[in-house]
Formats: sequence, C-alpha cells, structure tokens
Amino acid sequence: MKPLIKGYSYDATELIEHDTDSLALLQDWRHTDRVTWIRIQGRPDADWMQAHGELLGWHPLAQEDILEGGQRPKMEPYDGELFVVLNVPSYDRGQVRQKQLYVSLHRNHMVTVFEDIPDPFDALVKRVHNPCDKLRRMDLDYLFYALVDVVIDRTFPVLEILEDHLEDLEKALIDEPDRRMLERLSQVRHDILLLRRSAWPQRETLGRLLREADDWISEPVRFYLRDCSDHANQIIDLLKSFADTSANLLDIYLSSASMRTNEIMRVLTVIATIFMPLTFVTGIYGMNFRYMPELEWRYGYPGILVLCLLIALGLLMWFRRKGWL
Repeated sequence: MKPLIKGYSYDATELIEHDTDSLALLQDWRHTDRVTWIRIQGRPDADWMQAHGELLGWHPLAQEDILEGGQRPKMEPYDGELFVVLNVPSYDRGQVRQKQLYVSLHRNHMVTVFEDIPDPFDALVKRVHNPCDKLRRMDLDYLFYALVDVVIDRTFPVLEILEDHLEDLEKALIDEPDRRMLERLSQVRHDILLLRRSAWPQRETLGRLLREADDWISEPVRFYLRDCSDHANQIIDLLKSFADTSANLLDIYLSSASMRTNEIMRVLTVIATIFMPLTFVTGIYGMNFRYMPELEWRYGYPGILVLCLLIALGLLMWFRRKGWL
C-alpha cells in the first residue's frame, strides 16, 4: 500500500495543511520560518524510498532502518538530522501489538513515519489545528516532545488492560483453575515480556535525548521531556510489578492444581482402602474348598453382604474421625 502523506506548517497565527501523494508540493515548507511536520502513514517500500528518501533529508542508514523495520528503540544523531525510533503499543484482538514510529528531526522540519495506517496522532493534529494551543506558539522541538508524549502515554491504557486481566485471572485461578486459565496467563505473561523488552530501550532513548541532544532540544522543552522520562520509568516499574504478579499467579495455579490432584488421590486412596478388606473377605469365600463350613449355611450369602457393608461403613466413620474425609 502506498504511504499516505500529510503536511502541516504553522506558526502562532497561520496553519497551512496539505494532503498529497507527492512530497514535491511540501518541499517549499522546509525553507520557511514556520514549524513544519510531514506526516507519513504506512511503511515505504524500496522504490518509494529511492524516490523520496534523499528529498526528505534522511541519512542512508535511517532509510535502511525504515525499510527493514523491527528496530530497537534508539536515537541516532546524523549530519543535520536527529533520527529516533520508538515503539507504539496497542491492545488488539486479545494481545499486545507494537508498531514502530520513525522520527527524523531537522533544523526546520520534522518527518514522522508510522508503519501502519492510520497512525495514533489524530489528537496531536487537533492541537495543531487549535490556534489557542500552546503548541502553536512553540518551536519544532516542542512538537517533537508532544509526539513523544503521545507515544509514552499510549502505553498506560495497555497496562490498565493487562492489570484487569491479572485481577480476573487471580480470582479465576483461586476459584477453579483449569487449562484455559493457564493459557490466558501464558498470553498475559507474553504481553508483559514484550512490553518490558521495549520499555527498557525506550527509556534509554529518552535518557540519551536528555543527555546528548542539546543541539536539538532547548532547555525549556527539556523540562517537558524529563516528564516523559519519568513516565517511562513508571512504566518499567509497573511492568516489573505485573511480571511479579504473573509469576505469583503461576505459582497459585501450580499449587491449586497440585491440591486438586492430592484431593483426587485422597479419594481414590480411601476407595481403594475400603475395598481391600472387602476383597479379602470375598477372596476367602471364592476359594471353593469343599469343606468350608459357611458354604452350607443358609444365610451365608446375605451374611457376607452385611459383613462387607459393616466393614465399609466402619472404615468410612474411622476416616471421618481421623479427618481424612
């Protein structure tokens, strides 16, 4: 699918917006004093990149990262370009999914590439359209911060869903553990692990932006970016807590399964123990020796049945008194 291209160029008083399949109409915006955001939805292919990559000012290594995909969150300063890769999580069809956002920050414009259509930045576009929003009065680095803030905040609704799943699983595992609960727990643990693998390099990337991007991020905006870094730390703490909780739930499941197995074995052992003396009695009278005195007894058959019944009832009462039932 061909990527969708949208452009926004604005200052405190004016906004110019353009939807186009070609970047040629947007090139003049790169040389204005207005803040310019070129928004690309959908991952470009090699032909598209060959035609537009240099036009956008992307470094060859940045172009390669976008084409290959699956990059670790990172920050790479190139000549005249700050290239940033971030993961954007979502919860879809019962599991966590992550799409990548590529940000190319230049002196007078910013290009974003989100590898899926649509991207999750419609709320940011609404801010761009609002002439009273602080975004319209700030420079390009503030737009970059606002974009990063949206990415970080997108993680919290996913964490809330995972937390609800863990709470439901805890109740279900205590009440009636079964294989379906174990499958759900395995999926939740997989989702937590997926987010943790992304959260650590994402936090590291934000830390590098604060330490090494002085030429790109002004001091006032760095203050806001530190808030994103704090949220990234909070996400990691929550994920660690979720990982511990999921491990505890797995222990609960194993303990509950073991207890259920023990209960079953106890019942079977009681049944087997009751039938042992009954088998002994019936075994004796099943030997068919000719001179067994009880063989000629008129009430021998019902007598043996009554004896077996009394033995079984006696054993049951004894087991109950011992607390084994």
